[in-house]
Amino acid sequence: YGPPGCGKTLLARQLALGLDAADIKLVSGPEVLNKFVGTSEERVRELFVKAEGAWKMAGEESGLHVVIIDEIDAICRERGTLKGDTSGVRDSVVNQLLAKLDGVQELGNLLVIGMTNRRELIDPAMLRAGRLEVHVHLPPPDAAGRGEILDIHTAKMRSSGLLDQEDWDDVRGLLVHETHGQTGAFLAGLVRTAASYAAQRCLSAQGVRDTFDSEVRPLDFKHA
Repeated sequence: YGPPGCGKTLLARQLALGLDAADIKLVSGPEVLNKFVGTSEERVRELFVKAEGAWKMAGEESGLHVVIIDEIDAICRERGTLKGDTSGVRDSVVNQLLAKLDGVQELGNLLVIGMTNRRELIDPAMLRAGRLEVHVHLPPPDAAGRGEILDIHTAKMRSSGLLDQEDWDDVRGLLVHETHGQTGAFLAGLVRTAASYAAQRCLSAQGVRDTFDSEVRPLDFKHA
């Protein structure tokens, strides 16, 4: 859990890949909801069908199945706190997911990962032991983390000569300082924007003027 753009989805995907999962299912919470009675609950059950079938056939020899639910707060709001046409549907979805998570203890081939920007909205029953019991906070990166993220996203520019290493060394510290509190997604966008400024500069009505003009310069990052 944590603010948008801090790498929750990336971490979940890499965890599943690192565990050599046989099946990875990624779903967005809002996609599960449907105003018609029974439809949303059926969609919840469908998330677990492959893992349940594989466990029934192969038992402990079954490969790992990973279910990743993004924006899980959309379907797991605390029961009884919502009003309107969808309140009953949402409460029923929470109950269905709780029933499935309780059944996970009987399946040795399933890992369920939920992601949210608003953990405080989730029904407390979802977060108890035996359900979604491991909670990992992903805050915006600190100064060292911001520097590493910027290095990663500028690596190809520097290796290809589009960004001079000395220029990067000059501007890197300033960027790290001025992006305090920003997310990894913001930093990636900043690098893309700087590259766009460089591309715009090197184009004229006649086309590309000069290879030197296509280089990404410190000023491009400052404009970004």
